[in-house]
Amino acid sequence: MPLTLHHMGLSQSERIIWLAEELGLDYKLVHHKRDPLFAPKSIKDLHPAGTAPVMEDDPSPVTQSRVVLAESGAIVDYIIAVHGKGQLAQTPQDGVAYPSYLEWYHFANGSLQPAMLRLFSSRMSGADPNSPTVAMNAKKWEHLLSMVENRLAETGAYLAGDKLTAADVMTVFTLTTMRGFCPVEFDTKNHASVLAYLKRIGERPAYRKAMELCEGKDFVPILGPKAELFPLLKAFNK
Repeated sequence: MPLTLHHMGLSQSERIIWLAEELGLDYKLVHHKRDPLFAPKSIKDLHPAGTAPVMEDDPSPVTQSRVVLAESGAIVDYIIAVHGKGQLAQTPQDGVAYPSYLEWYHFANGSLQPAMLRLFSSRMSGADPNSPTVAMNAKKWEHLLSMVENRLAETGAYLAGDKLTAADVMTVFTLTTMRGFCPVEFDTKNHASVLAYLKRIGERPAYRKAMELCEGKDFVPILGPKAELFPLLKAFNK
């Protein structure tokens, strides 16, 4: 079992565990506890980025030696190409589905997650909620969320079309777990397609198993319209 996936609780590394479960891969899962909010030394010792996720492949079928990768997108690409036989990705051979897949795959970390992080940062800083900066961050988030809503209303299923792809694996964290850091609510009318999408995701056996592996049996994924601040954030804010 050369593939080792490092997960830090309540982090983007849940994407990688979900991906591995969707692909039916054999892997070793290593848990890391936040210290107290940010990545612990055990993560920082693995890779200079000092962030989760981190993947180890030892030996890699590509290099015949140990490969250590950070960055969700890089790890997803590597696992799909090296261990997943290309599953959950689209290529030019998929025709009209390919451009949409490519755009939404990069949309997750290129636009959606940064917008959420800016909103989170402005709230954590204690900035005036009526300030121009906070208002601008909120407006940007709402615009991007409306893009997701419109796309899902168009496909009626997943971001790249009628099948789950890595674009969904990359995106769902921001729409779910990240909302425990920055509690944004989804409107049952204006975000109906997003909520229906999250319900579909939550019904996938691989997603349910991944979330249990990552956060334990008692963890309830944030799939509904409302979200509450995680206890670790409440403690950090005291």
